[in-house]
Amino acid sequence: MIYILKSYSSILSSCLDMASASSLPCEEQLLCSICLDVFSEPVSTPCGHNYCKTCITGYWASTDLIQCPLCKKTFLGRPQLQVNTGFRDMVEHFNNMTAEDGILAKPGEVPCDICRGQKLKAQKTCLVCLASYCQSHLEPHQRVTTLRKHQLIDPVLNLEDRVCQRHDKMFEFFCHRDQTCVCFMCLKDNHATHEAVPLEQEFREKKAWLVDVMSEIKMTENAKSRSMKKIKYSAEKSKKESEKEIADIVEAFTALVVSLQRSQAELIELIQAKQKAAEKQVKDHMTQLEQELAELRRRRSEMEELLQTEDHLRLLQSCPALLSPPRTGELFDPLSHSSPPSTLHLSLDISRQSYVGMVKKAVAQMEKTLTNEMEMLIHEVRLSDGCEAATQPDAAENPMTDKFITEVWNMPQDKLMMIQQCDAVNVTLDAYTAKSRLKVSEDGKQLRFNDGLLSFPNLFGRRFEYQPFVLGKDGFSSGRFYYEVRVSGSKSWLLGVVKESINRETTLIPTPEEGAWTFYKLSCEFGEVYHAYITPFGHLNLGKWLDTVGVFVDYEKGEVSFYDVEARTLIFSYSGCTFTETAPALKAFLYSMAGANLSRPKLYPIFGVLEHDSNSVLEITPVVPPSSV
Repeated sequence: MIYILKSYSSILSSCLDMASASSLPCEEQLLCSICLDVFSEPVSTPCGHNYCKTCITGYWASTDLIQCPLCKKTFLGRPQLQVNTGFRDMVEHFNNMTAEDGILAKPGEVPCDICRGQKLKAQKTCLVCLASYCQSHLEPHQRVTTLRKHQLIDPVLNLEDRVCQRHDKMFEFFCHRDQTCVCFMCLKDNHATHEAVPLEQEFREKKAWLVDVMSEIKMTENAKSRSMKKIKYSAEKSKKESEKEIADIVEAFTALVVSLQRSQAELIELIQAKQKAAEKQVKDHMTQLEQELAELRRRRSEMEELLQTEDHLRLLQSCPALLSPPRTGELFDPLSHSSPPSTLHLSLDISRQSYVGMVKKAVAQMEKTLTNEMEMLIHEVRLSDGCEAATQPDAAENPMTDKFITEVWNMPQDKLMMIQQCDAVNVTLDAYTAKSRLKVSEDGKQLRFNDGLLSFPNLFGRRFEYQPFVLGKDGFSSGRFYYEVRVSGSKSWLLGVVKESINRETTLIPTPEEGAWTFYKLSCEFGEVYHAYITPFGHLNLGKWLDTVGVFVDYEKGEVSFYDVEARTLIFSYSGCTFTETAPALKAFLYSMAGANLSRPKLYPIFGVLEHDSNSVLEITPVVPPSSV
């Protein structure tokens, strides 16, 4: 501490030397005694003391007694303050000289600890003096021999954090055990048995470590940046596809509305044409009736005239003419009180009612069909990966009937139910591909281990030679398909799909690289474990035994999924599967000539019984969604 005090005294003396050399008063003489800062617009009181104008006026405004803050001289009234121009010029000159020597410290920058009034920006911090200096106050450390030995660093704040609070010494070491900085006195006290290294050494090691970490962070940032770009690209692509789908949907519905409006206009035109024809018939009929009515009135008038006559001969001669048929040719009795039958109005009412009934029936049928179709489509869209609408070639020729809508369609409640309703296929076993120790039932739905050998010959290498596997009869090279297998009757089994080119002489469980995507269960001395080919010999912890397993394949998306049918949950899913193949040019040409698509090989369901037990059985069960039960 004595050494530090000596250093401060030397610095202050240097300041005094500099002030005297420039014929200026000491910096302390240029400070206002109220704000303790360099004078701003200095004024003099009648007693001769100087203050900032705002400081002295504010001081007098806060008290009822008008007096000098320094000498306490009381004034009868508030004196008239005059700016001390000479003193002001001296302060401005001092500030200009100070500004030339350095830059004023801004907020957040390290100020000089020696400067009074306006603080200059510190250039260095002394770890021995525990003080920061501007360029002018740093001069003694560059000139005095003893001060030149002090350790100078770039300006820092909070120098007290660099001093040991216990021993009042600078931190010089780093304790590895406590991960903290210590002084040399701490090494003899609380950290005597701890491993400690100099701060400089730890600094280099930590800096090298930070460089490595920064490099890893930069790599991670680049990876995440690429991921963000991919996600952004996918989002933009999805948005464009959605906008296109919305536009197509609007166009489809608009076309439907236009078609309905066109049909409506055509029907209205036909009805109006029929109405005009009917009105013409009514008009013609009315004209005919008016003529007949005039004829009847004429005859009645003549008859009334004859009844008034007394001439016997005239009456007898005129009666035959009056009783003869009318000129219109209508066959009805003129003496009858009944009018001629007219069914035109009734026929119009009946036809109009039939038209309305037909239209109402057609509209109701269309509304019901369209409503059910739209509900199916909306539920498919709501599901995150809902099944695609099943395409039926004869859908236009055989429209969905009301009975099918009410009895077959059940609204899906989850993804598995949608798959069960849309993608279920009929799978049977191909006995000719089974290993000789396996037995396939006559209906091709059950597989069990057989103690004896089967008599099927291995035609064209179709049969599995070493592994107890069998394939399904039908393969799939597009679309989606789903089937269910009851596995509770076997302790060790295998399910999945394989390419038709799978090696049937393999002695191991085939892998995805070999064209097989499987899920299997093994029983061993450690218990029963479920496996999927995540990594070789990787197993799954399901926490329960499975009764029925559903196998779902999406050929276009490259996905193979396995479901727990009872729990209605996904067990495991292979994604990004490569089902397509690149064949040699000659082979591809020959297959194309034969009408086969070699680049899209068929996927066949595969089944396996992995235990030598005749009671062990796998059974392909019908797919029955729960809501249909």
